[in-house]
Amino acid sequence: MDDMFKQIVETMNKTVLKDIHFDAKQKENVRQVIYKRKKKRHIKPTLNYLLLIAVACLFFIGTSYYVTTEMEIFSREEQTAGLNTNKGDVPPGPKVETNIYTPPAQEESYEEMTKEDVVSKLLNTVDYFYTATGKFEDYSIYYDDSDSKSVTEYKLSIKNVIGGYQKSTSQFDEKLMGYGEMINEIIYNEEKVWLKESVNKTYLVHDYQSTPTRDPITPEEAFNLELKDIYSDMAPFRERPEISAGGMSLFPYEITASYLRNTELWEIEKQNEELLGHNTIVLYGKMDEQVINRFKMKETTDTFRFWVDKDTGILVKYETYDTDGQLTSYLHPESLEVNIPIEPQDFVPSLDGYKPFVPHGKKPELDSREEEIETVDSADTNKEDTEAIVDLMRKDLPFLYEFTHPDLEISSAYYMEFEEKFSHAYLTYIPKNEAGIVYVTAYHQDSFMRPSNNFDVITGKQLELFTLNGIEWKSYELKDVLGAKFIGMKDDYIYEVVSQKISLEEMKALLESFHPVN
Repeated sequence: MDDMFKQIVETMNKTVLKDIHFDAKQKENVRQVIYKRKKKRHIKPTLNYLLLIAVACLFFIGTSYYVTTEMEIFSREEQTAGLNTNKGDVPPGPKVETNIYTPPAQEESYEEMTKEDVVSKLLNTVDYFYTATGKFEDYSIYYDDSDSKSVTEYKLSIKNVIGGYQKSTSQFDEKLMGYGEMINEIIYNEEKVWLKESVNKTYLVHDYQSTPTRDPITPEEAFNLELKDIYSDMAPFRERPEISAGGMSLFPYEITASYLRNTELWEIEKQNEELLGHNTIVLYGKMDEQVINRFKMKETTDTFRFWVDKDTGILVKYETYDTDGQLTSYLHPESLEVNIPIEPQDFVPSLDGYKPFVPHGKKPELDSREEEIETVDSADTNKEDTEAIVDLMRKDLPFLYEFTHPDLEISSAYYMEFEEKFSHAYLTYIPKNEAGIVYVTAYHQDSFMRPSNNFDVITGKQLELFTLNGIEWKSYELKDVLGAKFIGMKDDYIYEVVSQKISLEEMKALLESFHPVN
């Protein structure tokens, strides 16, 4: 009897059950069904026994019929094979192939969720869906009242068929940038990745490299990360595909670890709310001041709201508000479809009208001396951290100069050393009106400097020599773009200043505020 059942199981595994795989999502569905059944009232024991007997009879009848049928089919196939020993006698039928990948249908969840449940889903969305397509608009106002807005469309498949497409459209001040709109596209499949840029009609292509899978991450692991490490390589977040902007919604790991890290500041506002055909759980809470400062958000930002798809953990929509209830940032979805059929041809780009991107000049070979350069400390985007590093350099680097003009604000700072002997300083400034950028570096003339695109710009002829605040300067215009470059010398130290979107005359006026820190 045992051998017979083993044979039945083996036969079913090779035929009717061969394409059934039990993944994380299906396991969760089973757990939900079990949970629902546990809540139902128990049936009387006598009825239970009768049901068990009936089910057992049906099982034996069904399996007997299945085995008999399968044996008849195998027998017919053997007879047919014996009659047709010459394969050429029977022409093969047409082979029907389809390239469309159809994943399991999404099933909306209506189970009650705890805070831990929803955070775990948000941090591990990659386990809960196969394909997705959608479109959303995102908008942010920053601490200096500047803002940004873009529209993102995407389509991707992360299991079985691997590939994705993303189109991001950003709006700019045409007078400032020279163009009012930029469209960036990313297309990838299991072979290649293409990046298309609309302003210059160029594209880049490189080989696709699959993202290594990572173990599920717990809320505790995510919330124990320091804010400064959330966007670094140190963060143990789950894998995600090539698309980045679309990942704000589909793979919201960083925003979850930032906004929800203090669980006492937010609550579950609604367990079930329909949004674009998805059942979402709504979270509402107070913004952590450290998060506001760290990510240069508008200072009056006070509260936030998340709409999270219960089934997948996808962040369908989010908003932040100031103390008056006005929006300071948002992700507003226009569409979202999950586990839809995917055509792999969607992940092959159309390059008509585009040309390969060719960098200026030949890429220099890596100088072995670069290995001797170490970063002492660095900060970017975060105002508090940047100012702390500038304070450190003021104490350590007596040769340091900095801009003191009220219209320029420090944006980033890098403190580096070469052979533990020579110090380098890199500072970046942004005008308060966001009209341009200024790069500054200072170093000893005998030191080796790592090549940088910010300073290795193409210059025109030398324009003039002048002395200002103790530094002897040479000035140059930049070729083909609005900007200027100044190279200065004082004692044994060299100072380089490069501006973008700021004319030579404007930059020379700003140099008057370039003073030594001591």
